[in-house]
Amino acid sequence: MKTSKQMRAELLKRAAMDMEFRSRLLDDPRRTLESEMGVTVPEGLDVRVHEEDSETAHLVLPRSSRLSDSEAASVSGGVYRIANW
Repeated sequence: MKTSKQMRAELLKRAAMDMEFRSRLLDDPRRTLESEMGVTVPEGLDVRVHEEDSETAHLVLPRSSRLSDSEAASVSGGVYRIANW
């Protein structure tokens, strides 16, 4: 089984060499990944493919592992604050 890093490298290489594949990947990434890579994309997972040009650069940040304030409050045991400390 390929790692996600290996699959990404394969996708980028193929998209650089095969313009028909690149077009399908841009138009319908879910179906293209499933049919060409043999993977199942989970329902509810939005897959987006972006193409850079001379005027646009994309920066993809990894998911944040930081909890939002409401998430933290729901799992927190509470905090005791000492005045003037």
